[in-house]
Amino acid sequence: MTGKTHVAIAMAATLGYGAATGQTPEAAGWLAVVIGGLAPDIDSGGGTIARPGSLFGRVLPRWLAGLLDTIGMTISGIIRRVLGHRNATHWPVWGVILMLLGFNLGLDWLWWFGWGYLWHIAGDFCTKSGVPLLGPFITKDIKWSPLRTGSWAEDVLSLALWGMIFYYGWAYLPPQAQYWAARFGHTIKSLIMEAL
Repeated sequence: MTGKTHVAIAMAATLGYGAATGQTPEAAGWLAVVIGGLAPDIDSGGGTIARPGSLFGRVLPRWLAGLLDTIGMTISGIIRRVLGHRNATHWPVWGVILMLLGFNLGLDWLWWFGWGYLWHIAGDFCTKSGVPLLGPFITKDIKWSPLRTGSWAEDVLSLALWGMIFYYGWAYLPPQAQYWAARFGHTIKSLIMEAL
């Protein structure tokens, strides 16, 4: 799946968790959910998480965005050469370990990072390629549906999730997250207007 869909899945799952339990993350936790929702694709060689400068390019100086992209792409390239794509970084055990560490150390942001990480893997599980769901014990890719990354069906899913997030989730967001979500929405709107 693409970065926008991974973020939407992680945020929608977090809102569902919040509605069921009454527990939602603080601003740092929301950021951790988003980054965790992208983190397994550090092995993609060019995914959203490997280009942090591009992700935050509208709020960073151009030189800093370029430097961050260079560093991210270098790290991503090394990981991809060593591990390949959708291998060790897509093992659910890492998300579980991160959540347990966050819980035991009292680091809420780490728990939420692990939560987002697991939802990334759940999203990729729903693609034609699948993920090594039982790794490191069994590294065969397991899949649930024939959804293709970047397809129109994924775009429809992403749009529906973002609509749900903005409609139902606004009240759950802390004020800082509402501010950044509004900025993100304005950025998306301006990109769409430029494309038209």
